[in-house]
Amino acid sequence: MKNFRRAFTALFLVSALLPGLAVAGETQDALRVLAPAMAATPAPRIGDATLAQPALLAALYAQRDYKPLWTDQDELKALTGAIAGVTGDGLLPEDYHLAALTALIAATDGRDPEQAARLDLVATDALARLAIHLHYGKTDPRAFDPNWNISAPTKPADFLKLVAEVTARDDMVAAAKDLAPHHWFYDQLKKALAAQRAYVAEGGSGTVEAGETLKPGMTDPRVAALRIRLAASGEYTATTPADPNLYDDELVAASKRFQELHGIDPDGAVGKRTVSELNITAQQRVDQLRINLERARWVLNQLGDEFIVVNISGFHLYVVKGGVPVWDTRVVVGKTYRQTPMFKSNMRTVVLNPTWTVPPTILKQDLLPKIARDPSYLASHNIAVVDAGGAEVDPGTIDWQQARRRFPYNLVQRPGNDNSLGRVKFLFPNEHAVYLHDTPNRALFDRADRAASSGCIRVENPMALADYLLTGDTDWPKARVEEVLAAGHTQNIILKHTMPIVIMYWTAQLDRDGTMRFFPDLYDRDPPLLRALGTEKKG
Repeated sequence: MKNFRRAFTALFLVSALLPGLAVAGETQDALRVLAPAMAATPAPRIGDATLAQPALLAALYAQRDYKPLWTDQDELKALTGAIAGVTGDGLLPEDYHLAALTALIAATDGRDPEQAARLDLVATDALARLAIHLHYGKTDPRAFDPNWNISAPTKPADFLKLVAEVTARDDMVAAAKDLAPHHWFYDQLKKALAAQRAYVAEGGSGTVEAGETLKPGMTDPRVAALRIRLAASGEYTATTPADPNLYDDELVAASKRFQELHGIDPDGAVGKRTVSELNITAQQRVDQLRINLERARWVLNQLGDEFIVVNISGFHLYVVKGGVPVWDTRVVVGKTYRQTPMFKSNMRTVVLNPTWTVPPTILKQDLLPKIARDPSYLASHNIAVVDAGGAEVDPGTIDWQQARRRFPYNLVQRPGNDNSLGRVKFLFPNEHAVYLHDTPNRALFDRADRAASSGCIRVENPMALADYLLTGDTDWPKARVEEVLAAGHTQNIILKHTMPIVIMYWTAQLDRDGTMRFFPDLYDRDPPLLRALGTEKKG
């Protein structure tokens, strides 16, 4: 830094001898020295701000011959206002130098070129970070899931291009704010965040003590607290009853609605799980919404106008077109010990009357032990033993006890009503061997907790999804699809128009009618992301 200070001393001695030099020109000269010096300094600080993107700043200013960006007080005011407003996106103003920037603005009078250059760098660093975070997210999704494959910039040049485009606009601040997702889902999450913050400001919505499960018709002092709690969140709208401690029909209906909105079987019995959800504080819901806004930033700007999204935690699939969901259905996803991964692909193939080749994990852990105990399991489930060349092998020639240690064959379930994949499956390339499919086991769709598969995704209304994907394909009208299904032979249909599909994990999500739902953190993925986002300052 000594060389840096000597360079500045020489620079301003020259400036003093040239009284006709404009202040902007002097600031440009100061930036010519200061920007590269900051890039060469580990964790460089200006005032109370540690620059987040010093190398990017040096490259950006070099592109513009070190001309200052912030020559208008109104632009700086707009920037500090935008930074203060990032709380609406679930971000933290302190990540964008708000306090340091405010202090520098107050201390800079326009007569000191070095001070003006320092302010220019801090303001640009704040703007750059704001633009990147709004467009791609504050955190790197790959730090939380190694399976993540949704494209986002990884090279400094990508970020530089984004920031250069923002700073080239007449209204730089508006251009940066415009990089947040323009999507119905994102907007609704922001509205829900504002509503939860209002609950926080009002002191929250009350709690219900733990105790015996409350069942319809019971009288219990905790019923009064339950009524207050559900009235605060809007599920209970009836008038106060004659007996506030009676768990009456109106309150039972409100409890069922609450359970439905929070991923609990809506039986109206207020037990441990329901009480736990009731007692989640408004601030915890704020944090949950912040987490899911971040996940939305990871992906929504990387998708087009039409795509399929599966929400693992919400056990739901949506078709999105024009930024809004146009169709949805319930799904079954992976168990906690066989988790469905998050990733993006393109839907390419619809398979009618599929066969099912048993995956290695299910083969070793589930089926081979069952067959060793009962060899008739194969015939009763229409399963063939197939060698590497595709030829069927007589199961009677296999020592099934030895097979549990070494099994050189595949098990393939033939098409039929009892096929584990049902009548149709949907293929999209991925390294996880995950796909969507029908299922003969329909009872699971009526459960609130639908984490029951080995990683693949079972779809409640698969034929409606097939109809949607094949719309406009004159080679495959609905009548021909039904003929193939009735015939029972396997048919692969290559889609003429592939559609993006993204497997996501949102623990807060909106229904098509705008109803806010909160879901259990099925795979315990929320806490590490909240830590990475940072805690909001109170007061």
